[in-house]
Amino acid sequence: MVPQIVQFTTYLIDLDGVVYRGEELIPGAKEFVNWLNSNHKKYLFPTNNSFASEAQIAAKLTRLGIPIDGSHILGAAQAAVIHIAHRLPGAYVYIVGEQPLFDLVRAIGLQIANTNSHKDQLANTGSQKAQVTNISSPKADVVLVGLDRSFDYKKLTEAVRAVRAGATFITINRDAILPVEGGFIAGCGTIAAAIEAGSGVTPEVVGKPEPMLLQEAMHLLGSRPEETVMIGDGLDTDILAGKATGTHTLLVLSGKDSRESLEKTSIQPDYVYTSLEAVMQEIKNDF
Repeated sequence: MVPQIVQFTTYLIDLDGVVYRGEELIPGAKEFVNWLNSNHKKYLFPTNNSFASEAQIAAKLTRLGIPIDGSHILGAAQAAVIHIAHRLPGAYVYIVGEQPLFDLVRAIGLQIANTNSHKDQLANTGSQKAQVTNISSPKADVVLVGLDRSFDYKKLTEAVRAVRAGATFITINRDAILPVEGGFIAGCGTIAAAIEAGSGVTPEVVGKPEPMLLQEAMHLLGSRPEETVMIGDGLDTDILAGKATGTHTLLVLSGKDSRESLEKTSIQPDYVYTSLEAVMQEIKNDF
C-alpha cells in the first residue's frame, strides 16, 4: 500500500520546475515549505543546479518569499568538487562553468587549469579569428562541466583537447534543458554532450539521475529510503534518481514533464500531481 503524503518523515525536493521557474515562484511552493516546517519534517533541496552556490540559491528562495538558509540546500556542484578533492587532491581542473563553480574549486584547494580566468573569458570580445588562434591545450587532471551561459567554441575545443589528452571527464548533471520563465534554455547536459561527441569519452555524472546526491542528502538528514519521498518535475532525472536510491517518488507537472511524456515512458512515479499546490490541497484534505 502506497503511504499518504503526510506519512513521510523526509522530503527531498527539486527546485527548478517544482519550487520556481526562473524568478517566478510556482503556486503552492511557499505553503508546502511552511507545512514542512510547522510539522517538523526533515527536508533538503538536492539540486542539479551547477551555476549557483548554496548561499545564492538560499538568497533567491528568500527573495521569492521562502526564507531559508543554505543548510537546506545540497547542490550537485558542491558534491562534485568534494568528490574531485577526495579522489585527486590538488588536481588541476579545467572548468566549463560560471563564477560560483570557479569559486567552489578554489575554496576546496584545487587548481584552475583554464588558461584565462573566468572573468577574462567573459571579457573576451575579440574576433572569431582571434578566438580560434588563441585556443590552447590545457594541462588538466579533470574537466568539470557545469552550466555555462557563455559557452563558446574556444571552451569546447579546449575541453575536448584536455579529455582526449587523458583528463578525467566529470559533468555535474546531464540535464539537457533548464526550465525558465516562458520556456527552457539548454542545460549542462547539452554542453557535456558536445564535449563527449568531440572527445569520444562518456562523462562521469554526479547529479541526478545518479543516486549519489540523494544518498548524501539522506545521510545528512539521518533518514532511510523507505521513509523518504523524492519530489521532482523530471522523469529521467528526479524520479529515476529516487528509484535508483530506493525512495518513494512524486512527480509534479509544473516543470519539465507532462502527462503525455508520462504515458510514453516506463519510468512511473508513485504519485503524480499538477504542482505543489495540488499536493497541499490533498494534505489539507487529510486533516
